[in-house]
Order: sequence, then C-alpha cells, then structure tokens
Amino acid sequence: MLRRRNRNVLLQKIGFILFALLLLWLMVRSVPALFRADAPTDAAAVAEQFYKYEQMGDFGSSWELFHPLMKERFPKSAYVQNRAHIFMQHFGVKTFELEMEPPEREFDVEIIQGVKPFPEAYRIKVTQTYSGTFGQFDLVQTCYLVEDGKQWTLLWYYPEQQGRQDKASAV
Repeated sequence: MLRRRNRNVLLQKIGFILFALLLLWLMVRSVPALFRADAPTDAAAVAEQFYKYEQMGDFGSSWELFHPLMKERFPKSAYVQNRAHIFMQHFGVKTFELEMEPPEREFDVEIIQGVKPFPEAYRIKVTQTYSGTFGQFDLVQTCYLVEDGKQWTLLWYYPEQQGRQDKASAV
C-alpha cells in the first residue's frame, strides 16, 4: 500500500514537471512573435512604398526595395529602362491606381522555383489599374515580403512557369 502511494506521487510530480517544461517551451517559442507584432504592417508598408515609387515613375527607388535575388535577376539600369519603356512608352500610361490586399503570413514559402524556401514571408496580392493607349486594364501580381537582415524586401512570385518558358524556347 505504501509503495503504490509513493509511485502515484512520483508519477504526479513527473507529470507536473513535464507539463511545466512544455508550458515553458511554448512561452519561449511565442515570445519573439510578441516583438514582431508589427511585422505585417512593416511588410505592407514596404510593398506600398515600392508601388508608390512605381506610380511616380521612380523605378530606381522601387528597385532599391527588392530582395537581393530580384536585384540579381534585374540589374538596376535594365530594370529602370525596361519598366519605363514597357509601361510608359508601349502602353502609354502616365500612372496607375493601386489596390493591395492585407498581407498574409506564410511559412516555408518557395517564391522562386529552385531557390531555398524562405522560413517566413508575407504574401500580398497587388492590383494595378492602368489607363493608357489601349484602354483600361488591370495587372494583378502576387508579391512576397521577406526580411533580409533587418529590412523587409520585396520579391515577385515565380512559380513553375520559369521552367516551362525554358522548355518552350528550346523547342
């Protein structure tokens, strides 16, 4: 009888210690999220600033807000020249209206095929409404914001389409 009581007390103590450790582990994992409460707001502000620069035709400043992978894909001079050429000269637009959905937090996101997934990112759907030579049209684009160091940077979404383009051009 005495052994059974001691065993129950011991099991209760072990259970309490395990519960306390689990609770402590959960608290430690959630504390960083408390300090990142403004992350969606900061990420959305970078996306908004990027597209505000684009609206003004200041493509050099918008390029500066790109993630290094995007800067690698588009050298600054080529980006500035092509953006201005396509939208202002070909489509005949002066500016555009902008609508952005609220950012959605995602984890382990593969934004560019073949590039290591980002552990955390904010996805924002952006709709740009243009009025130009060919009438009014909407350009809908998914972009992601990820932290690079301590700064939020913007990436455009490149799913499997890049591989399909390479295959199509080989034919």
